[in-house]
Amino acid sequence: MKIKGLYFVLLILMSVQSGLLAQRTRDAKSNEFTSNLWYGGSAGLGFQSFNSESTFLIALYPMVGYKFTEQLSVGPRIGVAYQHIRTIGFDGRVYKFNPIELSGGIFARYKPFYNFFAHFEYEVANDKVAVSGFSGPPVIETFTENNFYIGAGYTSGGRISSEIYILYNVLEESNTLQPPWTFRAGLSYNF
Repeated sequence: MKIKGLYFVLLILMSVQSGLLAQRTRDAKSNEFTSNLWYGGSAGLGFQSFNSESTFLIALYPMVGYKFTEQLSVGPRIGVAYQHIRTIGFDGRVYKFNPIELSGGIFARYKPFYNFFAHFEYEVANDKVAVSGFSGPPVIETFTENNFYIGAGYTSGGRISSEIYILYNVLEESNTLQPPWTFRAGLSYNF
């Protein structure tokens, strides 16, 4: 009877020990994944006036990257932009709109040198513009825009760093007033 009790106690101890070992293995894998993550983002601020319309924009673009190697990382980026649009309708009155635009995409970065990186990004943006009809007040129209950016940038390096980069939208239509170039500046952690 005492031997069966001893076996039972040994069995419980081995189960607890193997459970603790499995937990350490899961924690190590979890720590490995989180240590390869980096976080960043940029902010946008803009004002433009054209014809009988003016626009003020403020935006946030957070991103998270996963480092497959020290040079290559991939991740998602989202964007939220608030606009204040003032436009004059055909009736001569001033109309104001405050749309919110959303965007999302996936990016890849390659760092061939310590402070320089190449940036590739595919983005789907929900753009909103004020459109004046020949009758009635202007209205906000929403359209979806696909963008594919290719560019390069510079990071200051270190655990928390600042970065600046320029991107060219290869999908920008030729019959638009939008420039194909985008300048971004922001901060990153652990990049």
